[in-house]
Amino acid sequence: MLRLAQSAAASSTAAFNTTLAKELEALGPQHPALSPVLQAGLSRTSAVADDPIRISILGVDEDEGQIRARIGVFFAGIIAGCNCADDPTPVDSLPERCELLLDLDCASGSARLSLLDRG
Repeated sequence: MLRLAQSAAASSTAAFNTTLAKELEALGPQHPALSPVLQAGLSRTSAVADDPIRISILGVDEDEGQIRARIGVFFAGIIAGCNCADDPTPVDSLPERCELLLDLDCASGSARLSLLDRG
């Protein structure tokens, strides 16, 4: 379960989109709630890199204390080699993008993420 207390507190305000983006970006790509959906959203690589993520809020609907937001996530992925000492595969990161659906309960701050679309 994911808790987004700052975003829940900013619901119904003009600062919501900015607060949500910053709070998700601060989690980072290896957060237990974010990592699995980013991994599922990979389209060109095989593993999510540790590089910072960037969030773009694509749309927000609010109804009776519940917020449903479509978000774009820009992150990096790597093509993992065999990790052998003589492995010639470079560990370069490649840009990835996916769209996620975020369901947020404004009263508790609990949130759920699911993959909408791969980049």
